[in-house]
Amino acid sequence: MKKKIHRRSLTFGGLLLSVIFLMAMMVIPSETEAREIIKLRVAAGHPYSQGTYWIESLEEFFCREAEKRVLEMTDDYELKFTGYYGGSLCKLGEALETAQRGLADIVMIVICFEPSKLEGLMFSQWLPFATHDLKKMTAATTRTFDHFTPLFNKELGKYNQRMLGHGYWLQTAYNPLTKFPINKLEDIHHKRLAHGGPMLPWIDALGGTSVKVNYNELYTAMDTGVIDGCPVPANVATSFKIYEVATHYVEIPLIGANVAGLLTINNKTWKKLPKKVQDILVETSNDYTANVYDRCMAEEAKARKIMKDAGVEIVSIPDTELARWAKKLEDEGVTAKTIANAEANGWPAEEIARYFVKELQAENAKFLYPYRLK
Repeated sequence: MKKKIHRRSLTFGGLLLSVIFLMAMMVIPSETEAREIIKLRVAAGHPYSQGTYWIESLEEFFCREAEKRVLEMTDDYELKFTGYYGGSLCKLGEALETAQRGLADIVMIVICFEPSKLEGLMFSQWLPFATHDLKKMTAATTRTFDHFTPLFNKELGKYNQRMLGHGYWLQTAYNPLTKFPINKLEDIHHKRLAHGGPMLPWIDALGGTSVKVNYNELYTAMDTGVIDGCPVPANVATSFKIYEVATHYVEIPLIGANVAGLLTINNKTWKKLPKKVQDILVETSNDYTANVYDRCMAEEAKARKIMKDAGVEIVSIPDTELARWAKKLEDEGVTAKTIANAEANGWPAEEIARYFVKELQAENAKFLYPYRLK
């Protein structure tokens, strides 16, 4: 005989289960609902495109990795970055002011575009013919930044921001890419050579004619004859297609490996962030530099192959000839003048330069141009 099922009992049981489920949904919010969402804007003047590895790393590594780490390492926060690159929020040379005004939270400052405001932070570009070794330069630069962090952040504080850990845009040596062959110093006399900042007096001291041009303008300036050449890292020559209008790449490292840019964060933004998120941003910024280093070295090798395959003549210069270039710069006192100018502007430039050289020497980094410190 079949057992009867009481409809009233079934209905009551189903109702009870529904009530329990609804109460559980009300008491236990989703992970997303439980987290405070922190939105940050990151900006840079250079474009986010293939070859601009420092911007690729900023978007693809720094932003995504920081978001991931905040989710994994905190229970209360979620980080969401929006990137603005290539002039969409700030043009080249405008990053410092963009962060100062609070239009962006984190920016990549190109140091050489802020010579009057951040003169002392350009120390890795003060010494011509310094080390080619990017790893040794990065280690020495990091210790120098650490030693002078209070000073540097005080100066950046005038523009409502601070350094974000050791977040650097690293560059390999700047060698001349030209329309004409170079075999000796005299070959550049009266030639128009471009750069964005500290190398301009060096070009004049060597007998060339300096022209201030940024990366975004180099191709057109070279193609139209405004300039005859420009000292650039190999990856810049290919990323901005400059090798298409210049056929000689000459191993004369006027500026050796260097820090070309810094990540900074708006002070108001920084103070609002929870300590856990601050720590994650600093850690990720430090790791960003390691990621930039790997990308930089890969791009350097790839760029040289691209130029070689395209018929660009890559020429090495004998050390004896390079020594003539170095001596000319020493005789003209280009570094001494740079340091004296920074001292006149209130920076302890001699102390900074001395410390940086000491740290390079601790790394056994090679110098072709050993500036004589006091």
